[in-house]
Amino acid sequence: MIYQWVLPPENKTEQIADIVKRFNIPPIIAKILYDRNIDTPEKIRKFFDLDIANLYDPFLLGGMDIAVERIIRALREGENILIYGDYDVDGVTSVSILYDGLFYLGGKVSFFIPSRFREGYGFSVEGIKIAKEKGASLIITVDCGITAIEEVEYAQKQGIDVIVCDHHEPNDTIPNAVAVLNPKLPDNEYPFKDLAGCGVAYKVLQALSQKLNMKPSFPKQYLDLVAIGTAADIVQLLDENRIFMYQGLRMINHKPRPGLMALLESSGLLGRELTVNAIVFVLAPRLNAVGRISNAKKAVHLLTTRSFQQGRNIARVLEHENRTRKDIDEITYEEALELIHNEIDLDAKRVLVLAKENWHTGVIGIVASRIMEKFNRPTVLISIQDGIGKGSARSTNNFDIYEGFKQLKHLFINFGGHKYAAGITIKSENIPVLDREINTISKHDLKMNELIPRLKIDAEITFDQLNAKFFTALKEMAPFGPGNMRPVFVSYDLKPFGYVGIVGNNHLKAKFKQKGVVLDAIGYNLGHFSDQITKPGVRLNCAYVLEENKWNGKTTIQMRLKDLEVTKNG
Repeated sequence: MIYQWVLPPENKTEQIADIVKRFNIPPIIAKILYDRNIDTPEKIRKFFDLDIANLYDPFLLGGMDIAVERIIRALREGENILIYGDYDVDGVTSVSILYDGLFYLGGKVSFFIPSRFREGYGFSVEGIKIAKEKGASLIITVDCGITAIEEVEYAQKQGIDVIVCDHHEPNDTIPNAVAVLNPKLPDNEYPFKDLAGCGVAYKVLQALSQKLNMKPSFPKQYLDLVAIGTAADIVQLLDENRIFMYQGLRMINHKPRPGLMALLESSGLLGRELTVNAIVFVLAPRLNAVGRISNAKKAVHLLTTRSFQQGRNIARVLEHENRTRKDIDEITYEEALELIHNEIDLDAKRVLVLAKENWHTGVIGIVASRIMEKFNRPTVLISIQDGIGKGSARSTNNFDIYEGFKQLKHLFINFGGHKYAAGITIKSENIPVLDREINTISKHDLKMNELIPRLKIDAEITFDQLNAKFFTALKEMAPFGPGNMRPVFVSYDLKPFGYVGIVGNNHLKAKFKQKGVVLDAIGYNLGHFSDQITKPGVRLNCAYVLEENKWNGKTTIQMRLKDLEVTKNG
């Protein structure tokens, strides 16, 4: 076993029986819903009813009425509006939504995404100067700006109004903008706090549509972009985000916009049903690559083009830059592993702080994620240039890296982010202090035994329970993602049946039998189990998720193995 398996709790059977009876749901699915706190008729109906009409009134978001009034005035008076965004996928989709949406409404609108290497992250004085040169009298920030106190003040002195649309954690002081739209503001009564930046941008178009008495189809045309940004930003796929994801995936799978069709074609996904995983692991890296290697404006042009051929041309650039990014990733990852091997005592460190001169700042976030997954520890990767370190942090479920950084804000030139991901700018001489202090803070939240990777099991199941009704109910739990992960099942006493071997890069391919039923199985990076499985008399306990495998026009149910326990028969 690779993981420590965390088995599901015992439940009150009468509540689960009531869910089964009321909603005609298989008992195993009812138990999973109950364990995920979807345990009342109202919650269950809300979970499964993903109609667009169930989105919240955008004017519940504090400041929306003021923001809409200012935008409408800018539209009517022909003011130059500049959309100012971040260079990640959430930022790119947020910019695309408002840039294209306001252009659709007749606005004189342009956009600006800072270079990671020149202006750096966030709303900046340099970016405001560019807005001034463009003659902008209104800047709308998306996916950034919530901590830009001085920058908003500078813009006002230049005669430029600012509306901040963000979803990151606010500091104690809020920018003195015309309006600040952020569901995480402490006095905000918006019903759902976990919108991505693109979700906030969509709420602006939704509010404009209502105020201007437009058809509901106006904002709906951007649900595909909201789904991509929401999936890529790894926010909770619950409540409103769940509706965004469901409706957006339907749009992409039914009739993708020209630029997305080109990207699906170049990435080998055209004609296949897109899922959240495909966005996160295939589309998002390509959209991210231009922001990491060159400039993210190419991604905005891709997402807003009306020309499939232009989309193809841009998609080729994204493919090329993504390959370059992957090469740099691998070099940086190997160098980070070498630092850990030579300099880090894993028995003493709860948080990994790794720094090196001239690491590519465009990939340190990705590599931090890979290191975190490998060692199950919060990880901070810092690239040092001219005595200044720029860092990206990724964290596990049981440690809030943003709160940790808040306690150490005196060490930083700048920082921002949220519980699972954050960015910092720091003087190089403060990096050893950061390493020491963040590890001291983490002792209160991270026990050493919690650093053993855990695998949460949702339910035990036997193969004879896998009928059509079960699979229909399981599919209706989608879309899966953070907050509603694809259920992990455990089945005991399985017997290898027929072919067992290794395919691709150390992937286990097998068939398992239980109670007369045989299932195909694939275990990515689990090829090292193959020799044990083929020994005589072996029985297995398997933790896995169930997925559809479509091949040559045929759809079968497949176990995607998460972990194995090999035992002997009897």
